[in-house]
Amino acid sequence: MESKDRLTLKQGTEVWLSCVVKGGMFPTERYVQVFIPEFTTTVSGFVPMEDVRDPKSAEEHTGQVRAVIAHSARDTTALLFRGEILSATNPVIVPSKWVLATKKLAGR
Repeated sequence: MESKDRLTLKQGTEVWLSCVVKGGMFPTERYVQVFIPEFTTTVSGFVPMEDVRDPKSAEEHTGQVRAVIAHSARDTTALLFRGEILSATNPVIVPSKWVLATKKLAGR
């Protein structure tokens, strides 16, 4: 990872990740699923609705969820999600290159 990338992934940086968005158990939350291809896994859970950019239409279920970088190492980054993450521990450890690629796709 280049030094400029390390600056981009500094602690406290907010990132928006593509995800599947569905209704939550309560009206103030959404159920999200973030697929991480490098790990062939999905991070899923319930997050506050203000941390989700909802799909543009009822038929479309792809939106974005907010996470904050808890810390970043050379190859991995720990992402902290608000709410209840069911499929992994929080913060969630993901590949740094995946976060960088996701940020570039989101235009951040």
